[in-house]
Amino acid sequence: MRDCDLDIAEVRILVERGQYMEAANLHIRENRMLDAVEVLLKDKSSKEAIHRASQSLLGAFWDILSFGVLPLELDNVSQASLKRMVRLVGQLDQSALTEKTRREVGSLIWSACSSADQ
Repeated sequence: MRDCDLDIAEVRILVERGQYMEAANLHIRENRMLDAVEVLLKDKSSKEAIHRASQSLLGAFWDILSFGVLPLELDNVSQASLKRMVRLVGQLDQSALTEKTRREVGSLIWSACSSADQ
């Protein structure tokens, strides 16, 4: 499947088989971080999947909101990605995160939401 550029089909097969980490890795290799997070969040039983999802989300937030960039300054594609990230954070099992990660996620969400209201 990889040779024919059928990675999306391969991801679907892996998800159907419950091979979430492998499916997420395919998305990551193709630089589809938020798709990878969505796949990882399907794996409710794996602490590692939740950890990777939270770290991937934090990285995606920092990519968009780094260096004091306000959500109002983002282009439409980045604003849509930011909204998607906020929704994905809502799906995270907060109790599975470390205190530091919870604070960091909370800070980024607060920054994204409060700046968007202005």
